[in-house]
Amino acid sequence: MSSLISGMSHVRLSAPDLDRMQAFLEDFGMILAGRDERRLYMRGTGDAPYLHVTELGEPGTISFGYQVTEPDRLADLAALPGAGPVEPLDGPGGGKRVRLSTPDGLTIELVAGRETAEPLPPRTLIRPPDGESRTLGPARVVRIAHTAFMTGQLARLIEWYQHTLGVIPSDELFLGDDGGVLGQFDRVDLGEELVDHHVVFLLRGRKTGMHHVSFEVEGVDDIFFGYDHMTAAGRDHVRGIGRHALGSQIFNYWMSPDGQMHEHWISAERLNAESAFNRILIGEGMSYDTGEKPPRRFVEQATPLVTFQE
Repeated sequence: MSSLISGMSHVRLSAPDLDRMQAFLEDFGMILAGRDERRLYMRGTGDAPYLHVTELGEPGTISFGYQVTEPDRLADLAALPGAGPVEPLDGPGGGKRVRLSTPDGLTIELVAGRETAEPLPPRTLIRPPDGESRTLGPARVVRIAHTAFMTGQLARLIEWYQHTLGVIPSDELFLGDDGGVLGQFDRVDLGEELVDHHVVFLLRGRKTGMHHVSFEVEGVDDIFFGYDHMTAAGRDHVRGIGRHALGSQIFNYWMSPDGQMHEHWISAERLNAESAFNRILIGEGMSYDTGEKPPRRFVEQATPLVTFQE
């Protein structure tokens, strides 16, 4: 078991209107976990006390939070180059964190000691005597799955994630005619334990920032009636419904009111430390995917970084 992290704990974004962000995230399928004048905390149906933090401020990306595999080592992590001290973690569930910075300047929060929340009961799948085969309302978000990040220094960022956090590559995308590496999917290494196809996707681009943040939903039906609910609510749809061949992932992408892309996601493929690493030659527009060609704003999306506010 060599990864420093076991998975994501939360994403921390910023927005100028917390009411507006809360309404978007409730339509997206999250539940209010806590709120004050400066911060909004939203949870899913799983046992995490929150998955999504919005800080009051200009629109942007503040940090990615990861759960560490060995909580007792948090003090050791504070000794890593450029790391901050062990400090209390804000929000429901408490806990502690150590903050690092990637070569691009993104803050990474290494988290331990959060108290779990009571999971919400799953949707009833047995039709009652007076029921019918219809589901209305938002998707049910369970947990945070991964992020994608665009960078102008891809090789350096891949090396940082692998050396510092101990992630390992699942698939790498490259272009023909000496176009070079376009991106790499990296997963956590928990030995024989099965994990997601990736916890982060690092992709090459002219901008620096979060491409999207992805949340697992309770079942594949959530992708579809979540689409209906978000559409009826007038939300900004970016891409989907479709399927990523890598990871066997069903997806749908939505833009927040402040330009931060959120994904409804569910996957049928799991990997462990022994799973093969593949290099994939791709065509224009990620041609291995199922569904429509991705629009330009999907390909070029990168929510810029903003400073962590104390």
